[in-house]
Amino acid sequence: MKDQKAILIKCIKNDEPAFVIAGHDSFAVPALRAYYDIATQKGADDEFLNDMALVVQEMEDFQQQEPKKVHIPKLKDFEIEH
Repeated sequence: MKDQKAILIKCIKNDEPAFVIAGHDSFAVPALRAYYDIATQKGADDEFLNDMALVVQEMEDFQQQEPKKVHIPKLKDFEIEH
């Protein structure tokens, strides 16, 4: 599986937008499944789809093993730009 942290660091270093979904986000699994479906429909190659399937599985496993950590996300005060 691709190193998700390395991908994020590369985006930050190159000043490229990135979208992060944390394992504690209760919307993570449905969002990743939707992304996987779109990637399949749009013709992503098998290697990419296999990697994405691993990411989805990792999120599902985390949420099943750590249900008390999973919640509906909301911004914390320090995350809000004023």
